[in-house]
Amino acid sequence: MYKLLLAIKRINLLIAFTVLFVLHLAMYYLLHTEDWITVALSAAFVDTAVLSALQLYANFKTRAK
Repeated sequence: MYKLLLAIKRINLLIAFTVLFVLHLAMYYLLHTEDWITVALSAAFVDTAVLSALQLYANFKTRAK
């Protein structure tokens, strides 16, 4: 568990957002979603926010050790 938390702490949020945005763009484009750019942007923001919350949790848990 400790190694997983350390790996989560090292993730760069800007790079993660960019990768998630591109992947969501491709997915929603291939699914022929109307307004696919906005949906992809929203999904990438939500995923990055969850990752950010996980990083905060990892920072608090690994700081004590």
